[in-house]
Amino acid sequence: MTTPESPLTAAFSMDPLRPPASPPAEELAQDFDAETVTDVRHAVRRRAEKAGLAGDALEGFVIAVHELVANAVRHGGGRGSLRLRRDDDTLVCDVTDYGTGFPHGLPVAGGPPPANTPGGRGILMARHFTDSLLFSDGPDGVTATVTVCLPVADTRDR
Repeated sequence: MTTPESPLTAAFSMDPLRPPASPPAEELAQDFDAETVTDVRHAVRRRAEKAGLAGDALEGFVIAVHELVANAVRHGGGRGSLRLRRDDDTLVCDVTDYGTGFPHGLPVAGGPPPANTPGGRGILMARHFTDSLLFSDGPDGVTATVTVCLPVADTRDR
């Protein structure tokens, strides 16, 4: 049985000086296909900016998510869904496709492909521009999850 004081509840905190974490706030949930990739990129940018990302961190996160969405369309059945949420000081984005998964195992990006090779850079860029990239490969498709830490608010002026 789970009680409000249980470590199994979302509000439980081991640190008595830190307030309980609030549940993740969903910023964006959207299905996409080849025709809506650009609209999704613009929506992610607006929501990430509203969450506090700016400058290179914002640009990199938007590029990473866009590459994962494009990969879902190109390699994952032509459509997918995106879920962007804020979890405390972290922005988390799940990109799910409806393809057959990775038949040869999860991809390992050792480095970029040769310059004359088209494509093959999406996962590499997603790894580079975010704080983490995780894959969940299942029978109903692949979910790629990227995270980025949000900047700490400047409290000196308060």
